[in-house]
Amino acid sequence: MKWWLALRTLKTGTRQPDWVDTYKKVVYGLTFLALFLIIIESGLRWRLPAVLAVMSSILDYVVFLAYLLDAVLNFYYTFPKRHYIRKNWLDLLVFVPFLLSIVTARGGVGIIAVRNVAILLKTFTRTRKFASLLHGVRLRTPQVIALSFGGTILIGTLLLTFPSATADGRGTSFIDALFTATSATCVTGLIVQDTPVYFSTLGQVVILVLIQLGGIGIMSYSAFLALLFGRFTLGQRGMLQEMMEEERNVLSMILYVFKMTFVIEIIGAIILFFRWISIFRDPIQTLYLSIFHSVSAFCNAGFSLFSNSLENYIADPVVNVVIMALIILGGIGFIVVYEVTRNLSGAKRLLSIHTKLVLVTSAVLVIVGFLLIFFIEFDSAFLDYSLTGKLWGAVFQSVTPRTAGFNTVPIASLSTITLTIIIILMFIGASPGSTGGGIKTSTFAILLLSLGNILRGKEDIEVFKRKIPSTIVYKAMAIVVGTLLLLVSIFLLLLAFEKQPFLPLLFESVSAFGTVGLSMGITPDLTIIGKLLIIILMYGGRIGPLTLGFALTRTLRRGKVEYPVAKIMIG
Repeated sequence: MKWWLALRTLKTGTRQPDWVDTYKKVVYGLTFLALFLIIIESGLRWRLPAVLAVMSSILDYVVFLAYLLDAVLNFYYTFPKRHYIRKNWLDLLVFVPFLLSIVTARGGVGIIAVRNVAILLKTFTRTRKFASLLHGVRLRTPQVIALSFGGTILIGTLLLTFPSATADGRGTSFIDALFTATSATCVTGLIVQDTPVYFSTLGQVVILVLIQLGGIGIMSYSAFLALLFGRFTLGQRGMLQEMMEEERNVLSMILYVFKMTFVIEIIGAIILFFRWISIFRDPIQTLYLSIFHSVSAFCNAGFSLFSNSLENYIADPVVNVVIMALIILGGIGFIVVYEVTRNLSGAKRLLSIHTKLVLVTSAVLVIVGFLLIFFIEFDSAFLDYSLTGKLWGAVFQSVTPRTAGFNTVPIASLSTITLTIIIILMFIGASPGSTGGGIKTSTFAILLLSLGNILRGKEDIEVFKRKIPSTIVYKAMAIVVGTLLLLVSIFLLLLAFEKQPFLPLLFESVSAFGTVGLSMGITPDLTIIGKLLIIILMYGGRIGPLTLGFALTRTLRRGKVEYPVAKIMIG
């Protein structure tokens, strides 16, 4: 058979020649070597011999070109071609840092490192060794969630300890790097070091990537990793569909979540860019600031490249509206945004009960919070501001406790009553399936509805002319009780080990567990034990309630033996 006929035969099938697998291993090895040299030279700041330094620079280009050839081979040997796009759309992520380096012309080692990590992951996940490894591992969804976030935090911690990650070139201590990586991945926003001053551009980029990965959402993030590293089992697909209340396949849901995330973040960054370009003048710096704050706001992270957060923009309508819109869109839940945008686009379909409940509860919390903060602080923390500044400050401080973490007013200047209100709002948090934390708005609403039914003597809980199953009430109660147990336990330990007042420690604890990031200023002064306890709270706040929710999604089964009903006095 002639060689072109052989190629044609291969082209119409899905099996590639054996030498292509060998080539993938070569690309994997070269990428690993290039990344290793970057870590040695730019991370640890070890001086390489001249020959190795030149080889490292050349190797970066070789790796990228080799990966391009690998993508071309995959595309060529896949038929029909649409299957390649459908199965390998994540390959496009490799080109994002490359295009960013072209646009900014300041890519540097951080961009190259991110690109090589993406290539390394994609190349390794296509090897037969990884396929056999993945096939031999059987993890339940809560385990995947915990390990995914834990692994991301550890990688971020390692990167932040590199000397090149800090402005002074000394690197971050392990405990501070762990704290920062946990705060970024869990989209909390609590900081022990001033982000714009202490961290270099590389360190800030690492924090931004951690925010984006963690902020996409636990369900979406876990699904993204599963798609990146392999495929979901049927059980995992069904659980995701049940949790997101969608009948579409998992890939469609994840595609929508990522598309929605990046579209909203890009729009937010564009508006911030045109607002800030007249202030900072430098287009590259303005673009960087705009992207960072847009991502941080949508992911409800609260990290800022301004040392005083957004206090300089308390009366700026553009900054306030954009940041609050990003916070609300990121914290209201992907399914809610999908249903609302679907109706606005002309597809007249009834909103689900979940969406209605979330929208009403979120609106009530924002309005009530705004009114209370405005009138309480009118002649106190807002005394020196104009009426416009007072209005913007009150509404912003009502929105930001919904796990966002930005502030336009110094938190320590607020009265005890306002701080207590903010603690309650932080505890409630955002909505299910969002980038935020807390016990969730729907959980809070279910508990209020249950209380109302008890006071009215009604047995069935009804909302919008629909009956809420008792299992949902049990789940809501279990999440709140589990949250309180962990929160109270860590708070008592903080009281025992930290020499800080009661209210600041309580505020810090709820802020950490709710993944909010607001602080009364005691975070940098925490001891090592205190930092570790806050790390546990941040991780538990991002993993705990949601993982518990996952575990409780299984259908409750009756026991084989049904015992007589017991009468117990309560209340």
